[in-house]
Amino acid sequence: MTEHAFEKCPRCGEALQAGFAHRAIGLSFISPEKLEQFVSLDEDLAQSGLRKLLPSRAEYFRSYLCRGCEVYVIDFGMVLGHTQAKELARSIAGEA
Repeated sequence: MTEHAFEKCPRCGEALQAGFAHRAIGLSFISPEKLEQFVSLDEDLAQSGLRKLLPSRAEYFRSYLCRGCEVYVIDFGMVLGHTQAKELARSIAGEA
């Protein structure tokens, strides 16, 4: 599985810790224009839908964490199934 991996924090330049974000939790985004409205609905970038409420198969996004800056980068462009995520996790652990 070849894909671009973020290595450095965009804020401080330190190494990022590679990991995974669970899709079922959702990924909320509210644009400044929507926030100005009386009722501001968020955009669920993860498209988690009913996964937030009902049991579903585990799905993940690649993510990268800078604990020093508290910056969390989530690559929500590709959804990984449980098996794919476990294989990738083993690969990441082998690199560390």
